[in-house]
Amino acid sequence: MIRLLNVVVLLLVVGLSVMLYNLKYRIEAQKKELARIEQKILNEEDAVRILRAEQGYLTQPDRLQALSERHLMLTPMRASQVATFDELPMPRQDNDMYGPQGKRMGGYASSALPGASGQEVR
Repeated sequence: MIRLLNVVVLLLVVGLSVMLYNLKYRIEAQKKELARIEQKILNEEDAVRILRAEQGYLTQPDRLQALSERHLMLTPMRASQVATFDELPMPRQDNDMYGPQGKRMGGYASSALPGASGQEVR
């Protein structure tokens, strides 16, 4: 009886030792992975800070003004370039819901139109 108990306890101790050893190395591997991911996050945050600083430099109004004067050759706008309301095209009306080749659109778009359900519009 005592020998059987000793064997069971010995097997239990060996089994627990193996499990503890395995657990220890899995935890160490996860710590290494966590450190690697945290380093990647720090690198990305540095890259974002650098890109924001570069964007701030590239969008400075004085710099953009000098570049536009140097490269775009723009002239001030003349009053004759401004259109009046009479010169603008009229917007489409609600009943202009036609698809390609003048066919009415099916589905919800055509049912939303007045008179699309066969009822007469008043």
